[in-house]
Amino acid sequence: MFERIVLRRSLDGPAITAGEIAESLIFYQNVHIVLDYSSLLGLIRGIGMRSFLKLLSLQEVNATYIEDMTGTHTEQTPAGPEYSLITFRFSGDKDVGELKTKKERLVYALEREGYKKKDARKLVERFRRHVRYKNLSDNYYIPGGLISAARADLLDQDYVANGSRIIAQELLGTNTLPSDFFFQINSFGEKFRAETNINFEAISRVQQAKNPNAGEYTPANITSSLLNASIGLVFAGHYGGDFYTSESESRIIKLRQEHILNRFQIDRSRLTQFQEVVLQGSPSIVDVINRGDRSFEEFLELLSSARKFKHWLKGKSPDESLVAAYLEDITATGWLSRVPGKALRYVIGAAVGVIEPAAGLTLSAGDSFLLEKIVSGWRPNHFIESQMKSFVDSEAEHD
Repeated sequence: MFERIVLRRSLDGPAITAGEIAESLIFYQNVHIVLDYSSLLGLIRGIGMRSFLKLLSLQEVNATYIEDMTGTHTEQTPAGPEYSLITFRFSGDKDVGELKTKKERLVYALEREGYKKKDARKLVERFRRHVRYKNLSDNYYIPGGLISAARADLLDQDYVANGSRIIAQELLGTNTLPSDFFFQINSFGEKFRAETNINFEAISRVQQAKNPNAGEYTPANITSSLLNASIGLVFAGHYGGDFYTSESESRIIKLRQEHILNRFQIDRSRLTQFQEVVLQGSPSIVDVINRGDRSFEEFLELLSSARKFKHWLKGKSPDESLVAAYLEDITATGWLSRVPGKALRYVIGAAVGVIEPAAGLTLSAGDSFLLEKIVSGWRPNHFIESQMKSFVDSEAEHD
């Protein structure tokens, strides 16, 4: 149960968050983070580069850094806008000129975040030891590169029609799409045109209400989202495990390969149920970290005490209900609970004598605590009740 997860996108946004990484580290045995330039900067700004390096150095964490970013290039022509799928990267600016290597570009990015150049160089060197550098444009993930595969996906008109509907509805929020909605791609070589009746002015208003810097939306935004879904599909097949990405991207991927995300959907449902039943009334780890109620350093302390809990999870069948397994184990009794009272008292007394000879067989109110230790041993609620709940509920510390 919860063996491996690959993190790429937040459930409700483009960049994975520190809170989502933290939640995965509590429940999963292995966590693989696929970073791009924007998600890397977001995590550095959220928890700091030094805390991020501590995260990457954990035994159960692997990471891949893909510097390339993707998008849709728009070219205005007499016949109307023409589009092409592209990869690009930050390569410098007028103040520093061209930055020719990944190291130079990462050092400069850290300098822009307030790190001194000397410290930035050391931090980037440490970062390099913990991640693998990969590119979207070469043949590593798929022959011909990921952009070529995404172009091929745009030739599938049913996929484009259904995927664009998902994207447009999410962008419109509570507004509804027209009953005769259509979005069609007409390709010629590496370029294409888009025909649609989507109300992009309405989409722009909805998105600008959320973020004043959102800008104006066009068909390029739809095709960029389809491009991201194509890349997500390739990543899901390449890396395996539970693939964690945005809700809309998951729905689009399922149009092509529904079975790829089945395991993640099952595990996600079990995790949500566990939080609702066992952690009822408490905020999630994702929320308390992303809001800043708890620091990532505090989370790393919690994680160091979660080893037995994760080992308990590892021993559970992937076909089990997490809630049922938890409730069964916290209410079960061991063989010692079946020993008759007088004999049990003797066994406990003997155990006290071994642990602390001076105590002999003199027992006190502390017997109940020792009894729990001997009869039951460690149980998953020990971690949940005494550590996890107090971490996510800051008010509990002041009760």
